[in-house]
Amino acid sequence: MKNRVIEVSNLSFENVLKDISLDIFEGDFVAILGPNGGGKSTFIKLLLGIYEISSGYIKLLDKKSIAYVPQNVTNIDIIFPATVDEIIKTAFAYRNSFFKKISIEENDYITYLMEQFDISNLQNKLIAELSGGQKQRVMIVRALANKPKLLILDEPDIGLDTISQEKFISCLKEINEKDKTTILFVTHHLEPLKGYLTKTFTINQVLQ
Repeated sequence: MKNRVIEVSNLSFENVLKDISLDIFEGDFVAILGPNGGGKSTFIKLLLGIYEISSGYIKLLDKKSIAYVPQNVTNIDIIFPATVDEIIKTAFAYRNSFFKKISIEENDYITYLMEQFDISNLQNKLIAELSGGQKQRVMIVRALANKPKLLILDEPDIGLDTISQEKFISCLKEINEKDKTTILFVTHHLEPLKGYLTKTFTINQVLQ
């Protein structure tokens, strides 16, 4: 039997979300759909504890094993002189002297992720020099570096062309299958995800 990763019951928040209930299990690849203003991003912020729920409850399997890539991460003005490799390895910044303590296995996994998301050639580039789509992929690799049990992506494919989008989603599916990473993918567009998803939820104030 699969472990339940997210359990939401009768969740409401102000006048934005009303009586949302859903379950997401280990290894699920889930799309959250809905119109602008329908409450998708609010729902994610409630899951992460950024907002406090008005009523109902949320139960997460392991809050320490959640990675989150927010909406518009490519608009962040990163001006400090850090390379792609250094940015990715800040995923281990909770350790003391984290650069010295990254294991061979962890380095190998980072290399694998960079190859999968087609950013190996950017390893020594300054993050400020990258395009928006490249920054997006770097931040997703950073999010995956610690092998989270749950990866939450808020509209991560905005600005990607069709070919890049297909490659990106294919890479996510491989991570989902290989590492049993549960993926929660907030999007307006279901078409590129068809054939990859295990569940789809539509949120427009209520669960539809």
